[in-house]
Amino acid sequence: MRLPFDMTPSAEIAALRAAGIPVDGSGNTKSGYLFVRTTGRVDQRTNIFRWFATGIGEVPSLPVGEAPSMPMRARSEGVPSVF
Repeated sequence: MRLPFDMTPSAEIAALRAAGIPVDGSGNTKSGYLFVRTTGRVDQRTNIFRWFATGIGEVPSLPVGEAPSMPMRARSEGVPSVF
């Protein structure tokens, strides 16, 4: 999501929440990982927000009884599991 660089903190928090990103009153995520990058020229700067539901390097958890039958990497590559 792209937001103006000069937004007030309260407007930024409201926009993040409206987009479904779980942030607290300070703008910190309650879960997952929020990556923010500032881009643009000095007079036209914007903040680009990318939210990942799980932290960096984490695998999403599955409910009990719904575990994948093969490792995630093998599934995505179409490689049969050896386990």
